[in-house]
Amino acid sequence: MLYLFAGIIIVGMVLFITWLFNRPCEQWEKPANVPVSAVWKGGCDGGNWVELVDVKADTIRLRIYRDWNGDLILDADFVSENCNNLQLTKENWNEFISYFDGKKIYSKIQSDSSYCQFVPVFPAYYEEKIK
Repeated sequence: MLYLFAGIIIVGMVLFITWLFNRPCEQWEKPANVPVSAVWKGGCDGGNWVELVDVKADTIRLRIYRDWNGDLILDADFVSENCNNLQLTKENWNEFISYFDGKKIYSKIQSDSSYCQFVPVFPAYYEEKIK
């Protein structure tokens, strides 16, 4: 009887832990000052709102907004690194952008042992100054 009770407890704990780590993220509420066209990029622990401004042959211009208050963090052209000639368009850019780490944007695409990244070109159109 003791083994049955212990087994039920262990199975219950395993199921609870599995549910805890595999549950879907809550939807982030978009602040009123973030453009409607901006999309959420990040994970359950945080991220940013990203708005496509323009796509050119060798750059993509994005505006990045803070998740909780919608303040503009960065408005810049980005160039790709380790992307093996990835061609971003106005139609497909959203599929490839994963998250912004405060310095660069990471893609969902991995080539060799590193992820495709998008690095801002400075001077930017706007860059939040650190206070």
